[in-house]
Amino acid sequence: MTAGRAGRFAAVTRPVAMAVLASLIAFIAMGLLFPAAATKVPTHAQGGDDLAFYRAVVARVRNGQPYEAAAVAQLHAVKGPLRPFLVVRPPALATMLAWLPDPRWGDMIMMLTSVAVICGWGVRFRQLGWPPLTVGAAAFCVYTGVAAPMVSHGMSLVHDAWAGLLIALSLAARTEKRFAAALALGLMAALIRELALPYLLVMALAALMERRRAEAVAFAVALGVALAALAWHAHAVIALTSSHDLHSPGWVKFGGWRFVMATVKWELVVILGGGAAAAVVVPLAAAGAIGRSDGLGLRLAMLLVGYVLGFMAIGRPENGYWGLVTVPTLAIALCFAPSALRDLWSRATGDFNGGGRGLA
Repeated sequence: MTAGRAGRFAAVTRPVAMAVLASLIAFIAMGLLFPAAATKVPTHAQGGDDLAFYRAVVARVRNGQPYEAAAVAQLHAVKGPLRPFLVVRPPALATMLAWLPDPRWGDMIMMLTSVAVICGWGVRFRQLGWPPLTVGAAAFCVYTGVAAPMVSHGMSLVHDAWAGLLIALSLAARTEKRFAAALALGLMAALIRELALPYLLVMALAALMERRRAEAVAFAVALGVALAALAWHAHAVIALTSSHDLHSPGWVKFGGWRFVMATVKWELVVILGGGAAAAVVVPLAAAGAIGRSDGLGLRLAMLLVGYVLGFMAIGRPENGYWGLVTVPTLAIALCFAPSALRDLWSRATGDFNGGGRGLA
């Protein structure tokens, strides 16, 4: 979309604009009336936490133990559940971290990846024709979505944080002319965390809808590769477990909007502003994504709406850290919210002057 091109909401009728604005207000009110419960510290152990668990698994792999055997042994050591196989994360991250000469390198690489996300989107915003000051404001908005993994010690051990950064970087790398880098980054995200698999599906479907057959096939193949890797991982884990091992209580809990609010607590605005900020940022991000009428908007909207619907059905209260997968993308969509709101207000009031510049 060029700088002067109007967004999707610029063409809606006045009743539709008023209905969308009313829906935004309703969702914000729902978030304020039913705030997320306090985020619990995720644990694999009785008395332990995820960072300590993953650190121990990486140490076992560094000492020569195969990943699945290392993860299963550590779960036995802390009396954690071993079934279904999904309680054991895919092997890619622990294997890569085990190769590093010093555990601190993981945090350093994550920080550099976060910087790459901010810079990559700064370039994309300039390509959209946004002026420098607007690009700077938008880059800071993107920073609010990557701040937690960027500055938190030990976050490089968390699979969800890597998946979120790689998805955001993949979206920045994908253009109408190039998608190879986006494909590689998206596949890497899915190999690290299976929660990123929907990203590959969305990218394939969006390309298919736009009749970009080569791109659609490429992302579909990447999805197949990621699913095959997950199946291999499942086989390796199941071979090491028995019916006597503990079973996870499951994840289908229908936490609804409250759980969605819990997943955005990694956004810097929400960290600083609390539940009230969480209630506002999700509807605004959705409006920003849906309000764009180009391929980027299509992908952002499908991703955010898809993950929101998924989180409304799937996820236990202590799984709020899953939001690390989606918060970077949410922050990107927030950059387009001012333009969407301007178009909606103009159509609703009959004072339309056009939009399309996001924060501009």
